[in-house]
Parts: sequence; structure tokens; C-alpha cells
Amino acid sequence: MNETIIAVGNGGYNLAADHIAAGLFPDARLIVCDTNEKDLEKNSVNGAESFLLEKLRGKVKSGDTTFVEEIVEKASDSVIICATLGGMTGSKYAPLIALEAILKGKFVCSFFSMPYEFEGEQKNKRAMNARMQLIVSSNLAIQQNNDRLKEVESLGLNDIDKPLIETVKSAMSARSLGELANDPKNAMLQLYIPEEYRVKDLPLVWIRSDTYRGISEEERKNIFNLY
Repeated sequence: MNETIIAVGNGGYNLAADHIAAGLFPDARLIVCDTNEKDLEKNSVNGAESFLLEKLRGKVKSGDTTFVEEIVEKASDSVIICATLGGMTGSKYAPLIALEAILKGKFVCSFFSMPYEFEGEQKNKRAMNARMQLIVSSNLAIQQNNDRLKEVESLGLNDIDKPLIETVKSAMSARSLGELANDPKNAMLQLYIPEEYRVKDLPLVWIRSDTYRGISEEERKNIFNLY
């Protein structure tokens, strides 16, 4: 599978870089996009393409995909989106890129992290909305709940992306991304998560296959617009 990794925002770039460093997608092209010009300049050194994004205000809707058309056009038919949710860039642009890509018939994986609880109600609410928009716009979604990192004693300060990376590695050692996305049994997919990251109640890492594969484009847009 010829993948394109799209790093959204500085946190998304760090997550994408960790995937690449782990050797998970050795032949993937990297597209870097950000609303922060300095971060974009710094991170785009390692990217095949880079895009400076407009700072969007208010909630994004399905019609806002016009802002990301050029990014998606540059991507291959298999897209991996990396983002940290809660901030303005990842929460607004990652879902738009996912929606535009899936409406164009591309295979979409979204790897993202949720904010810590102490980051505040506004960030957490924004992240929850973006999370649902990403899920409805992706064939496969893998989520990391950062607030649960403190419950795993083996994780250090530099291991913030480690649970998500190791989960992707574990899952891909057994099955392809396409096979994971087409598995209707979400409960079984959670078995690919390394046991130390399966925190009780709300898990540290969570995998979701494409439960929206049977819906129309309009239905997908309408669900997207609810959040």
C-alpha cells in the first residue's frame, strides 16, 4: 500500500515523525501542514510537501473542505492523518482532510491523541467534537487518551506517543491496515493493544474500524455537521 502521511499541526508532526522513526511506513510520503509558520518551516524540512493553513474560526462544517482540497490532491490513495486534538489546528483541519479524502474515494486512517483533562473544558470539548468528525470520516481510527498516560508506570516524559505507536506496530504485525479497517468486530481489535495500555474503564488506546462504510456521502456529511 502506497501511503501518504499527513501531519496536521506541530503535535501531529511529532506523532508522524515517531511513526516514521519506528519504521512503520518506510515508503510513505510525508505532507506537513500547519497554521504556525515557524513550526511549518521547522518541520517541513523532512516533508515532501508543506502547506501553510488559514486560521479558521468557529466550528468547521463539511463545506469547509475547500480549505484542504490541494492537500488531499497531493496525497496517494491511502492517507494516514496524524494529529493531536484539542488545539485549533488539529481539531479543525484533521477532520476536514479526512472528510475530503474519504469523499474522494481514498482509504483514510486517522491516528490522533486526546488532550489531558487539566488542559481545560474548552480544549476537551473541541477534541471530542473533532474525534467524532474524524471517526465518521475514516476507514480506521486509532485514538490515544493522554489523560491515562499517568496510569502506566513504565512510561516516561519522552514516551507520550509510545502507546499509540506500539499499538499500530502490534496491529500491523498481524494484519494490514485495510484488513483492520474492514473488521466489523471492534471488541476483537482491542486485543492488538499491548496489555499494559489497556487501562480499565476508559482505555489508554482505542481502535475503531469503519462502522460508517455503508452510508452515503450526504449522510456522512450530515453526521459530520452535527459535531
